[in-house]
Amino acid sequence: MVIRAIVRKLKAIIELMRPRHTAQIVGIVATFSILSYGFSTQALFAIVASLFASIAVFLLDDAHDYKSDKIAHPQRPIPMGLITVRQAYLAAAFLLFVGILLASRLLLHQFGMFIILIVVSMGVILLKLESILRAFLTAFAIWALLPFSASLDSKTALFGLILALPHIGGSITKDFLHSSGDRTQGIPPPTKWEKYVASSAFFLTGATVWLPTILGYVTWLYLPPISITGVASIALGTSTLKGDYQRVYAYGRIGMFSALIAFILGKM
Repeated sequence: MVIRAIVRKLKAIIELMRPRHTAQIVGIVATFSILSYGFSTQALFAIVASLFASIAVFLLDDAHDYKSDKIAHPQRPIPMGLITVRQAYLAAAFLLFVGILLASRLLLHQFGMFIILIVVSMGVILLKLESILRAFLTAFAIWALLPFSASLDSKTALFGLILALPHIGGSITKDFLHSSGDRTQGIPPPTKWEKYVASSAFFLTGATVWLPTILGYVTWLYLPPISITGVASIALGTSTLKGDYQRVYAYGRIGMFSALIAFILGKM
């Protein structure tokens, strides 16, 4: 019984870390840090700082949203009582402190961008924002991961845009799925017209992915994987227009992974 309880606790901790979302964030930082600085201490500090910060943000999100999760996600660790709200807040505070400490060892512009990322993330979590504003702030946070990971130039800014645009659509569609739980916290659900903003963001991504090739920023190796991203973006936009929001998660994972592969190969 004791072993079973320990295993359940460990599974709950891992679930709170949101491995899929954390891997996405850390994957972006790792990709561009290594491409910019190689396998160096600077890249390692950036990767680990982003790891700790992303876990802290997700812990804070679950702790803050536990009331709405009782409706929308009753199977999550905090609504189930496996982890207390207080434990989640304390763990988040510790991880955030360590993340900031590691980021302070980076270049000044990286540390400044790291602090901006934290502030924006806190705003998205703690403030009762309109869905579309929350979506654009979330997309900005994704875009900002690139200048945090590497020096900001036109190529980095464009790659960041390719990664950020679908998060506008993803954030809005997630709000459609979670609207019943959000109402319990006084967060207004997205309006019907925001569905068209979300689908437009996905379709725009499908067009934007070809700009690095047109501008000569990448090699031909960029084309095969980014074609998958382009197709996934069109599928995302189409599914959103139909109101089939659940499919956004599957297509989104495919599009993000293929985009990161494209950025790596495109530099070769």
